[in-house]
Amino acid sequence: MLKTCLFALLFSLISFSSEGYAETSTLNWCGTYFEENEQGYIRVPVQEFKTGSQSCSLEEYNHRVSTSGSVTIALDFIKSRSALNNWRKFSNHVIIVRGKIRNGNITNTRFIRDVGL
Repeated sequence: MLKTCLFALLFSLISFSSEGYAETSTLNWCGTYFEENEQGYIRVPVQEFKTGSQSCSLEEYNHRVSTSGSVTIALDFIKSRSALNNWRKFSNHVIIVRGKIRNGNITNTRFIRDVGL
């Protein structure tokens, strides 16, 4: 009986501990794309790090970065069609990407739109 109770308690603790990780929502980020050491990054305004970007234009992006500063987020590409070589053409462009933020990286990164230089 004691083993059954301990097993049930352990199972419930494991279930609740992974719940926060599973509920991460997919967001859009507007930022400047660049590469460093064979890794893709996007530079986004500080206030959009956790919440993503609601809208994106060159003027809005430049205004938000100049007022609040920027933070760099690594992009994790998991599909072969999203390989780093496919992203090089967007170097120093303001782009919109979609993905989930996990451990300070945007995972499952998908390209949405190129806003411009």
